[in-house]
Amino acid sequence: MPDQHAVILLAGGSGSRMGSDQAKQFIRVAGKPVLVHSFDALRQHLPEAFIVVVAPVEALAHVKDLIGSDPLAKVVPGGSSRQASTLQGLKALAERNPHNVIIHDAARPFISGQIIHDVVDALVKCEAVDVAIPTTDTIIVERDGFIQNIPPRLHIMRGQTPQAFRYASLVRSYAEIGEEQLDKYTDDCGIYLACHPFGQVRIVKGHEENIKITTPVDLVLADELFRIRMPASEKENQGISVRGKKVLIFGGTAGIGKALSQLLEDAGAQIVVTSRSKGCDISQEKDVRKAISDADEAMGGIDYIVNSAGILDTGLITEQDGVDMAQQIAVNLTGAAYIAKWGFAPLAQSKGMLLQFSSSSYTRGRANSVIYAATKAAIVNMTQGLSEEWAESGIRVNCIVPGRTDTEMRRVNFENEAQASLSNPFEVAIKAAKLMSSQVNGQIVRA
Repeated sequence: MPDQHAVILLAGGSGSRMGSDQAKQFIRVAGKPVLVHSFDALRQHLPEAFIVVVAPVEALAHVKDLIGSDPLAKVVPGGSSRQASTLQGLKALAERNPHNVIIHDAARPFISGQIIHDVVDALVKCEAVDVAIPTTDTIIVERDGFIQNIPPRLHIMRGQTPQAFRYASLVRSYAEIGEEQLDKYTDDCGIYLACHPFGQVRIVKGHEENIKITTPVDLVLADELFRIRMPASEKENQGISVRGKKVLIFGGTAGIGKALSQLLEDAGAQIVVTSRSKGCDISQEKDVRKAISDADEAMGGIDYIVNSAGILDTGLITEQDGVDMAQQIAVNLTGAAYIAKWGFAPLAQSKGMLLQFSSSSYTRGRANSVIYAATKAAIVNMTQGLSEEWAESGIRVNCIVPGRTDTEMRRVNFENEAQASLSNPFEVAIKAAKLMSSQVNGQIVRA
């Protein structure tokens, strides 16, 4: 009996519009390659479907490593175009002869369970299904640099994926078109309609978040979408599970770091806390190296390194002392780099996590705290970079972005703030502990 549904995941693009030497489907976002996000979403919502991943010839081994030993998956080489790659996927499914085939772009990692459900539901009655959303832009028909026509937007939609078909029908359509003519078409619905002039393609409502990562701007949007979506999928539902874990906290004698150390200790973790008051100045590389070495020896390993240390000096940049400015950069940024440098070895040994702390000012610089805001933006960038750099070593790197929190540092710099408007450090610590208990990587989490 043939499979009910099979999937072709198109991952054969070169990413030329990304302006990168790495194809877009292999770029890491939120700790995982875009391709893996897409594959995982399809597998989650279609657990029994056979998935054919169509990949560039030169990347076949890499893609096989990325998707692992899934018994219901196969990686095949793509063709010279999108439609030629789809044809290779169809050929790879010939032995299984599924009833339906669902075709999705690997560069759309935000495919939702709702869209997949609606597509599968529409396939019950329809032979062909497309996913689309209404256009919000005015569409202009151009010729020779001049506007020829401006069609009304009422019936104009933007196509997304997946697209889905009766497998046998789409195979016949490809055979009728012929391989030499495939480049004339931009998607599978176009091929289907060319062979079925009286056929109907049911439109399923897509979603604005179901973006295709194509340009560098899309990567920025994707990072933010993963951050927004995380509370529903990971953070809020994640419990605290750190019993027996070994944790080193820099800056753990005050503020959020102190609250986190108390919380983790109560949850059964083994804690080593260090700070400037304990003789460790993270702006000094030798202090960081010694603190990590001593903690590693004392606890017999390190599962988590938390950097909650930081300093803030407010005031106009033209009126700040140069020494104080340099010290903010040295502690908030250079110190974080030292912690990463010397923390790598023990975290690689334990397959652990580096947890950093940024500030809500990372998205936009703040007047009167320019240096602090700039260094905290750099911490977010460092988190994203390290999560990629260390992924193969099994180290997760994540970042907590607290809102305005009632800490000693904040009270010194903002004397007139109403305490009731500030978060409690323990509220932030709870969210940090939940993130530490998760398996996510490369996440920037607001707390």
